[in-house]
Amino acid sequence: MKTRTIGLVAILTLQAFLVQAQRTPKVISPNTPFDKAVAEAMIGKDGTCTIKGFVSKKGNYLVRLVELYPCTDYFLEFLELKQKDKKGKKAIYLSDEAYSYRILTMIGEDGSFEFKGLNPGKYYLQTRVVQTKVGNGEKQVGTETTTTYNGHGVQIGQGSRAIMEKTRFLYQTDEMFTKIVEIAANGQVINCTL
Repeated sequence: MKTRTIGLVAILTLQAFLVQAQRTPKVISPNTPFDKAVAEAMIGKDGTCTIKGFVSKKGNYLVRLVELYPCTDYFLEFLELKQKDKKGKKAIYLSDEAYSYRILTMIGEDGSFEFKGLNPGKYYLQTRVVQTKVGNGEKQVGTETTTTYNGHGVQIGQGSRAIMEKTRFLYQTDEMFTKIVEIAANGQVINCTL
C-alpha cells in the first residue's frame, strides 16, 4: 500500500513539475557574442559627439529617464528577436554584461535630454511615457422596473432598464518610444525626437 502511495505522489509531483515547466517561458538571448571592446569604444570617455533630443509626448514620465544602448551586432540581433516576437510571448533578454553598457540620462522638465562623450556609431534610444488622462462615460447607479397591466388588472408585461449617470474617470496610457540614431563623424551633434 505504501509503495502505491509513494508512486502516486511521485507521478503527481512529476506532472505538476511538467505543467509548471510548460508555463515558464524559455529565456532567449542573441547567439552573437557580445563584443565588449566595440561597446566600450562607442561610449568611451574620449568621445566628442553628442545626442540631444526631446520626448515628443508630455506626461508623467515613469522614471524620467532615456536609455542609450550602443548598437553592437549583439544588440542588433536582440532587436531583431524582439521584432519577430510580435505578440510579446517570449522572454527575450540582454545578457547582464550587455545590459551594463547602457547609459541613462534624465529627462528635463521641458522634455529634453542629452548624451555627451559618444564616438561615431549607431545608438538605440528608448523611454517610457505614462500619461494620466480623463475620460467621460456612464456608470450604472440603479435599475428601474416597470410592470404593465391590462384593463382587468392582469399583468401583461414587465421590463427593467438601467439607470445611468454621467461620470468622469482617470486612466493611464503607457507608451514606449524608441529610435536608432547614427553618428557619422567625430564632433557631431545629433538632434532627435522620441
